Amino acid sequence: HFPPFSSFIMSLKGADESITIGELLASGALNELLPSGDSEIGFAVVPKEDCPHIRASETLFCDESHAAEVAFSATPCVDCGDSSECWLCLHCRKLHCSRYVKGHAAKHANANAEHCVAVSLSDMSVWCFPCDSYITHPPLKPLLAALSAAKFAPPPNGDAEVDGLQDRLATLSVAGDAKEDMETKPKPERPLVDALDELSLVAVAKAIRTGKCKNIIVMSGAGISVAAGIPDFRSPGTGLYANLQKYNLPYPTAVFEIDYFKEKPEPFCLLARELYPGNYAPTPAHCFVRLLHEKGVLLRNYTQNIDTLEREAGVPGEKLVEAHGSFAQAHCLECKRTHSREQVKEEIFAKRVPRCTADGCDGLVKPDIVFFGESLPERFHQLSLIDFPKCDLLIVMGTSLRVQPFAGLIHRVPADVPRLLLNMEVAGECDPVFASLGLPLRGFLFDMKENRRDVCVLGDVQSSCATLAELIGWKEDFEALCPKKKEEESGDGSTATTTKEG
Repeated sequence: HFPPFSSFIMSLKGADESITIGELLASGALNELLPSGDSEIGFAVVPKEDCPHIRASETLFCDESHAAEVAFSATPCVDCGDSSECWLCLHCRKLHCSRYVKGHAAKHANANAEHCVAVSLSDMSVWCFPCDSYITHPPLKPLLAALSAAKFAPPPNGDAEVDGLQDRLATLSVAGDAKEDMETKPKPERPLVDALDELSLVAVAKAIRTGKCKNIIVMSGAGISVAAGIPDFRSPGTGLYANLQKYNLPYPTAVFEIDYFKEKPEPFCLLARELYPGNYAPTPAHCFVRLLHEKGVLLRNYTQNIDTLEREAGVPGEKLVEAHGSFAQAHCLECKRTHSREQVKEEIFAKRVPRCTADGCDGLVKPDIVFFGESLPERFHQLSLIDFPKCDLLIVMGTSLRVQPFAGLIHRVPADVPRLLLNMEVAGECDPVFASLGLPLRGFLFDMKENRRDVCVLGDVQSSCATLAELIGWKEDFEALCPKKKEEESGDGSTATTTKEG
């Protein structure tokens, strides 16, 4: 929604003057373009915008290039030497491992009151330990851009590319001297990743059929369950959030906010009657995930869905990571006692708010669904560290990729791994303005010249899964798993999907 980039630059300085990336960042003109926790993107845990602790460290944000060099060198935790998941302390610029490793980041913050804010080198999120929350703060944006560039920009041409990256990072320093005469060169065209001979669904199918992809990760969202009759969340007019007026909510997302649930659980319990497992059957997309498992090529299915239709389709629990929880179990919010799905379902369908049955406790019982304001399951964090480095094909389907940290998983696969999006609309696409700035190309690169691995198939997800199964040579096996599937066809009899090829 910006004017052409050259006009944008000239509006900041005179037509005869040049501007460096460092000056551009320092001007604050790009604040709306740089990564932030705004409501358009959303978080599973909503970030605080008024953290009182961040101000004490604000003067330390100026040296982005030094922080970026720390991240780029992948320095391990200073306490234990582990480098799998570390946090950068904004006060002392030292790295400490996360609570999912040995917890040295939290121990460091607890032992040093001023060292309370840190940045994750996994997804560039910012955490305040005293607030016990993700936070967002506008002055952090240049720092996050530099860290992101150092962490995620791939070095395809060896040491020369690394040197070039470090030179580029130096220009991102707001406080340092900007390079007035930074040489700009067009990015070289690079060959496709080894697994693909072209950017198409046919090529992805060939990679699976020929055994090049044996550790496939599927990331799925509410869009794969719409065909079962379950509304997705954000579609205008038909999405769940657009049809919650009958619950008299102050705003639609309140139904999934933990503080609102504690105060007024009735709206969620009414909604849960509609969403509860057992009311819906798996779709062909769920069956395709099961087929990947049966063929021995599914590493894991990371799902945002709480409907448990993956389980209903026959995907084993050990192959699932239900990132936002599910109805499979429930716990008391007070004493933490486990309650079965059947117990909670009986109460909800009797139009009663589930309460704890433990002696002396009458706490609210909530299905193990991740509400806004709650942390994701530890299984999500632990397995994502292990799985994504092993992945050799990422399939993303039926998701808007707007909720973090789930959306950030697409960046965790190695740079030479193909990524396939099956969706009704484009999601997770890289903003081309970032390419113009030389900033890291985070997101799918479908229509960009740098694309060497991303394939997008737009249209009905169920039909796309059926087409992919047929191209692989699994048509009969696929149809055996979903005998009642009815492919939507276009007027000429072909499946109604389109492919975006870079």
